[in-house]
Amino acid sequence: MNTLAALCIAVLLSLAAPARAADLLALKQGNRPPFSFLDAQGNAVGIEVDLVAEALRRAGRRVAFHEAPNVRLLPFIEGEGVDLAVSVRGSDADGVYFSDEFIRYENVAISRRDKRIALKAIADLDRYTFAIWQNGWRDLGQVFEARYRPRANGLFPRNYFQPANQKAQNRMFWVGRVDVIIVDKKVFEWYRKQYSAEFNTQVELDYHAIFDATTGFKVAFRRPELRDAFNRALNAMRRDRSYDEIVARYGAR
Repeated sequence: MNTLAALCIAVLLSLAAPARAADLLALKQGNRPPFSFLDAQGNAVGIEVDLVAEALRRAGRRVAFHEAPNVRLLPFIEGEGVDLAVSVRGSDADGVYFSDEFIRYENVAISRRDKRIALKAIADLDRYTFAIWQNGWRDLGQVFEARYRPRANGLFPRNYFQPANQKAQNRMFWVGRVDVIIVDKKVFEWYRKQYSAEFNTQVELDYHAIFDATTGFKVAFRRPELRDAFNRALNAMRRDRSYDEIVARYGAR
């Protein structure tokens, strides 16, 4: 083999390497530990990331993750080169194919006990300010959506706040800018530890179970055959308990 031929092959191999390393591109919402975040080296990690990566690995595929705001995940699924969006809700339509539910969140309303907040039903939230994740108004059932969806002018009720990410959402609660935080229990406990040096996070709290016990999320794919392979791998992971092992890896149950 002459030098020129060897050089051409080396260039082709170097161009092909990224495709072999990750032949799928996934969109995910960022900074939602322990479900999805970047480690110290800037790598995507977390319960959701590891579950999706392992299921696709079993399907013979490798995936790279790109962060996008929650409100833009589904529109981006139709973008050039995007193969899937992680932790979304919906049904098959217009070239987007949804997986089985692959993860569930246990959402509750939490308040400081010294505030003596009484929440028996969703309607009771009208008396208090609260912080929720982006687009949370559409994730907690029809009653909550009807009450807190954006109005015709695009504005939310004055007591409704949805910060850009869940780190900011949890900070709003601990700094006292809102009376109530609506959040998944695992996410809340993660940030409770993170903010323990800045705030007294060991104060007594009340947990108000005014929503359905859990909220499930799916993965949206551009191709149905990839969605089907993901579902098969996910079911196998549940059977062999590797699903539970990934969840436990992040100190969650």
